[in-house]
Amino acid sequence: MGKAYAKIEEMSTADLGFSLDDVRGRSLNEVARMGAKLVLEVAMGEEVAEFLGRNRYARADADRPGYRNGKRKRRVQVGSGLVEVDAPKVTGALLPFASEVLPAWKRRGEELEETIVQLYAEGLSTRDFRRALGGLWGDAGLSKSSVSRANKTLHEAFSTWRKRDLSGEDVLYLFLDGVYLKMRVGKSPAEAVLVAHGITANGKRTLLGVMLGGRESTDSWKSLLVHLEDRGLRPPALVIHDGNPGMARALKTVWTDVPRQRCIAHKIRNVLNRVPRAHQAELKRALRKVFYAPCLHEALEAVKAFAAKYGKRFPTACGILARNLGDCLTFYRFPEMHWKRLRTSNVIERAFREVRRRTNVVGRFPGETAALTLIWASLEQDRLKWRGVQMDEDILRAVVKLRKEGAFQEIDLSVLDAYREAA
Repeated sequence: MGKAYAKIEEMSTADLGFSLDDVRGRSLNEVARMGAKLVLEVAMGEEVAEFLGRNRYARADADRPGYRNGKRKRRVQVGSGLVEVDAPKVTGALLPFASEVLPAWKRRGEELEETIVQLYAEGLSTRDFRRALGGLWGDAGLSKSSVSRANKTLHEAFSTWRKRDLSGEDVLYLFLDGVYLKMRVGKSPAEAVLVAHGITANGKRTLLGVMLGGRESTDSWKSLLVHLEDRGLRPPALVIHDGNPGMARALKTVWTDVPRQRCIAHKIRNVLNRVPRAHQAELKRALRKVFYAPCLHEALEAVKAFAAKYGKRFPTACGILARNLGDCLTFYRFPEMHWKRLRTSNVIERAFREVRRRTNVVGRFPGETAALTLIWASLEQDRLKWRGVQMDEDILRAVVKLRKEGAFQEIDLSVLDAYREAA
């Protein structure tokens, strides 16, 4: 852009296309759009001059054929709003002219990138693609070949991603969850899409696996875990999951010694579903004392208090609390700074809401790969918003030690024994 600014400094009012009088009385946004239009058009003009090796009106060289051949309107979204610019056209050159200032697919920068996943899904036909883009693409339109290239590019990206080597991903915390989606035409039932993502040794989030599971069965989850292992993933220090029985059995089969953390949000919900609505707020406060205690000892004291207070009134709720409660308290063994991230699988649950929104827009897919590609792209896009965890040398050393030694622990939950059968 430096050449464009230098060129503008040399231009007269006539060259600019507007004067000070044209600017007076206009809003700041309008003036900004006028300036953006000017800078873009001048920059593209300089690009053409460099591409052709000569300025406007200069005679063509036999070694550098090609000439300017009019302009075409391009609509671009800039910070101050939508701008229509005159993009130069070049004919007769040995190579096609491609602007780096305003590439063919550049319209709204980040906004276009955020929309591309939905556009892909709607790209079942050229008409659908144009409908999805609407005013975003203005009058530019899209050809069938453009749609085909977009679909092919995304399919190839997903195919490469799902086969990528995971041996370099030092995943400490692995999150597993599934989402049921209608992916086929007609009255076919919703199918489970199994998702794995993790937090690495540098505290960053990474998406690891997206697989169609049919149902969340033991065999389906086992297939995903084996698939991750085959790609080089080492056993993590902790697996966080929602308590799905098939998933729990698969984990015990594939990673016998890896500790598990069941999502406390699911546990709290399940307990509260067994008590009258009028008492739910009260029990929720009591459960928070269990799962948000400052240490494991106080959490177990809160379990005893819960059983003593509500055991006779709500034995079924106490039985639900007792079921696999030890797996809900595993996070207490890990660094306190990470507890907030390890207690629940809420991050992926929120991402699933966005996935459902996008797939509901589509309504149907041409095939399994198209559906999985959209889901992967939605999650991968959402991953950029996921917050990781703080990781310094002491914290990392503690987590690595737990992974080496195992974080399974014997927790005395005998106070709940009387209620286990009630659930």
